[in-house]
Amino acid sequence: MTTLIVSDPWDVHARSVAWALENEGERVHIWYTHDYPQKHHVSLRTGGGAAATVLHCLRHERDFDTADIDAVWLRRWYQPESSSQLHPADTRFAQIESTEFVRATINLLDEQRERFWINPVRAKSRADRKAVQLHHAAAVGLDTPPTLISNDPAAIRAFFHEHGGQAIYKPITAASWVSEEKAWATYTTALSEDLLREDASLSNAPGIYQPLLDKAYELRVTIMGRTVIPARLHSQREGHYLTDWRANDFDEAMGCERYPLPEAVEARCLQLMARLGLVFGCIDIVVTRDGRYVFLEVNEMGQFLWLEAINPGLQLLDGFVHFIRSRDPAFVYDWREPAYRYRDYWESRGERGEAEPDEQRHVPLPRVYQMRE
Repeated sequence: MTTLIVSDPWDVHARSVAWALENEGERVHIWYTHDYPQKHHVSLRTGGGAAATVLHCLRHERDFDTADIDAVWLRRWYQPESSSQLHPADTRFAQIESTEFVRATINLLDEQRERFWINPVRAKSRADRKAVQLHHAAAVGLDTPPTLISNDPAAIRAFFHEHGGQAIYKPITAASWVSEEKAWATYTTALSEDLLREDASLSNAPGIYQPLLDKAYELRVTIMGRTVIPARLHSQREGHYLTDWRANDFDEAMGCERYPLPEAVEARCLQLMARLGLVFGCIDIVVTRDGRYVFLEVNEMGQFLWLEAINPGLQLLDGFVHFIRSRDPAFVYDWREPAYRYRDYWESRGERGEAEPDEQRHVPLPRVYQMRE
C-alpha cells in the first residue's frame, strides 16, 4: 500500500498522518507542489506504447514515482512559484507552464487507473464553490441562510435593510493584508450603515451577504467516509470574536466536545457529501438560540487535528489514519482505543529527532491573495 499526499512541508496534518501510516508499514510520498519547479525536478513519461503513464519526482528528501500509488490525499494543492532569477517578462509564463503541468499530472493520475482519492479531483473542484455548496445543501433539506452574492450596491443595501440591519459579509475566497508589523485576514464581519456607505467598496468585488444569526454555539462536523464526528465549539464565550470562530486562532479556551448531532441533520450532511462526490469534509453549522441547525459551508479539505489538540477524546488522527488505510468511501470508524494520538505525534518528534522543515530547502508558502498595506 502506497499513499501520495499533496501538501506543504509545514503542514502538520500531512506530517502526522504520514508518521502514523509509515508506522503501519505503508509507503508514503509527500509532493510539495509549491516547491516545483524551483526545488525539484519532475518527469512525466507517456505514449510510445507505454503500458502506463509514470510520474517521477526527484527532490531533496526522497525520489518517488507514481507506479505503485493506490491512494491520493489532496491535502494542500498549491500553485507553483516561479524563480526570482527569471526576467520579470518570463515569470508569468514559467508559472503558467508549471501550474498547468501540476494540474494535468494530478488529473492524469485520476484518469490513469482506479485509486482511492481524498477527495476526487472533479468533486474537489466542484465543492470549492460556496454557491454550489449552498445549492446542494438546500436540495438535501439542510437549513441554509438566505444568501445574496453580489457587487450591486443597491441590492446589498436592500438585503441589509430587509434583515433589519442584522447582516454579515464574508469573502468568496480567503485574503490577507500584510504590513511590516502584522497581518489582517478577511473573516466574517457584521455589517453597519457606515460599512455600506461607499458604492466603490461594494461594487469592485462581489461578496457573500447573509443574515446575522443569533448563535447559541457552533458545530464543526468532520466526515470521513460514513463516519460523522461532530464537535461543539463554545464560540460565543465572552472575550472571543463571536462572528467568526476562526479569528480566535483555534484558542483552546474556546473549548470543544463531541456532540450528539440529530439523526436527521447527520443524514442530510451525508446526503450532501454524496451529492458533491466528497469522501472527506468539515461542515460548519450554527445552532441558533431557537434550536435551528443552520448550514454554513463544507470545507472539502478542512483542518481537523486542532480539535483533537483541544479534546483528545475526539480521536480524529486515529480515525483518519484508519480511513485512509481502508481505501473505502463508506468507511465507518469503530471507536477503538486509539493507536495514534495527535499528542503522541508531537512527543515522537523529539525521540525521532524530527525538526521543523529547513526554510532554505523549500520555497516560502505562497500567499496568492496577499495584499501589501
